[in-house]
Amino acid sequence: MPTYVCSVPKQLLSAQQKTLMAQKITQAHHEATGAPAYFVQVMIEERENSSLFLGGEPQGDHLWIRGDIRAGRSAGQRAALMQSILREVARIAGIDESRIWIYLCNLEAGDMVEYGHVLPLPGQEQQWFDELPAALQQRLMALGVDKGGFTL
Repeated sequence: MPTYVCSVPKQLLSAQQKTLMAQKITQAHHEATGAPAYFVQVMIEERENSSLFLGGEPQGDHLWIRGDIRAGRSAGQRAALMQSILREVARIAGIDESRIWIYLCNLEAGDMVEYGHVLPLPGQEQQWFDELPAALQQRLMALGVDKGGFTL
């Protein structure tokens, strides 16, 4: 958690642009919330231009992002997060910001399981990490996690 699902017009983005977009969304989430980057999942789904409708009319040129995030973030954090994602995705995709829609949906931490464990409340990531089995801690550290590096 969080999980960002990005619906983009087919062939709008190259493989390199998709990778950069996933990296920038991950970075934006980490910077806005302080949550470890290893929690951030980004899925980029390409769709046919004829499968998105606004007001009942085809709108093949929009990019839509839904982020399911842990509840407990302030309105300011959420706004900063969405603005950062908006700017970076528009830059990477080479499209106008008005063509990008972003929805953040808040879920309670106790409603999610990742890595085989119920997720911690925001601000309790270090304690959660310290209580994980050593093998899982090693796996997460291989993803670039600094055990002492949670800045919340």
